Amino acid sequence: MVGLLITGHGHFATGLGSSLKLITGNTENIAYVDFEADHSTDTLTENLNKAFDELKGCDGVLVLSDLAGGSPFKCAVECKFARPDQAIEVIAGSNLPMLIEGSMMMGAFDSPLDMAESLIPTGKDYIIRFELAAHEDNAEEDGI
Repeated sequence: MVGLLITGHGHFATGLGSSLKLITGNTENIAYVDFEADHSTDTLTENLNKAFDELKGCDGVLVLSDLAGGSPFKCAVECKFARPDQAIEVIAGSNLPMLIEGSMMMGAFDSPLDMAESLIPTGKDYIIRFELAAHEDNAEEDGI
């Protein structure tokens, strides 16, 4: 089983966690690390390392971060390289559909890389723009 670690600016991580719990109820083997305004990158790194320690029982950890190049992303990547004995993958641009699918499929993966490659298309597929389509009435159609 691959564990999930969610991180991002402000309350991105715990906000997604709140939504996930409301939708799926799943909270096992998932850790959340916020990067708040009063935190330094040292504090963030310390909190990420605590979360990685909590997930050591998993086959690996997939980190879902908010922004590529942001402090949560960069610190997670630094932690990945500081922990060569723990399989860790880090992706950015995460969204709630990715987290929902990931939380429901955690047991299906033993590699965080495989899980990352599976979730990235999900994240992209759920980015849409609402478009009102024109509807033509058809008198021969039954129903609504």
